[in-house]
Amino acid sequence: MSSEERTDSGTGKRLARRLRFGRVPDPAKAHGAWVYLVLSILAGTLTATGRGLLPAFLVGVGFAGVFLCASALALVGKRGMKTRLATGLLLAIVGPGAAIYLGASSSFFAFSLVALAPAALAGYCAEKRGITSPQAMAFAVVALVVAAPSSACAGGASVSTGLLLLILLAPFFAYRTWKVRDAITTQAGWTRSKLKKQGMTEALYGLGWIAVVVLSFHLYAFLGSH
Repeated sequence: MSSEERTDSGTGKRLARRLRFGRVPDPAKAHGAWVYLVLSILAGTLTATGRGLLPAFLVGVGFAGVFLCASALALVGKRGMKTRLATGLLLAIVGPGAAIYLGASSSFFAFSLVALAPAALAGYCAEKRGITSPQAMAFAVVALVVAAPSSACAGGASVSTGLLLLILLAPFFAYRTWKVRDAITTQAGWTRSKLKKQGMTEALYGLGWIAVVVLSFHLYAFLGSH
C-alpha cells in the first residue's frame, strides 16, 4: 500500500470515529447547557401573556425533552441510553400536548422549527472545528435559547415579542459561553469545585439579564395600556 493510500485510509478511519455516536461528550452533563435551557424556559414563561403561564412552561418542558433525546446520542452503546431517550420522548410529547390541551397558541410550533437551524449548524461546526469550538458552542446555545420565544408564544405572546426575546437573549448567552470557554482554555487549575462555582456565577449573570429583559417587556406593556 502506498503512503498516499495509507494516509487516505487513516483519514477515513479518523472521520468514521468522529462521526460515530457515543464518542462525543454528553451535553446533558454540561452544567452550562442546563443553565441556559432552564433560564430560557423561565424567561419565556414569565413573558407569556393572555394564555397563562402553565402552557408556556409545558412547552419549555417539551424543549427539555428534546434536549434529553439529542443528548442520548452520546450514550449510544452505553448504559442509560434507552432510559434517557424514553424520558426525553415522554417530556417532548406530553409537555406540548398538555400545553395545546390547555389552550396554548399554536405559534410556538414555528419557533420550535426555527431551533433546527442553529442545532444543525452546531453539529456541522462541531464536526468541522470540534465540539468545543466557539462556533459550535454558540449555535448550540442559540438552539437552546429558542425555548424562550416558543414558551412565550405558547403563553400568548406575539411572534414579534418572541423574536425580540430571542434577539435579546441569544447574543448574551453566546457571549457568556465564549467567556467561560476562553477562561477554561487559557487558565490552569480548573477543579470540579471551581467549575461548579463558575456555573453558579453564570446562572446569576443569566438570572440578572432575564430579569432585566422580562421586566422591560412588562413595563412596556403596562405603559402601552395606560
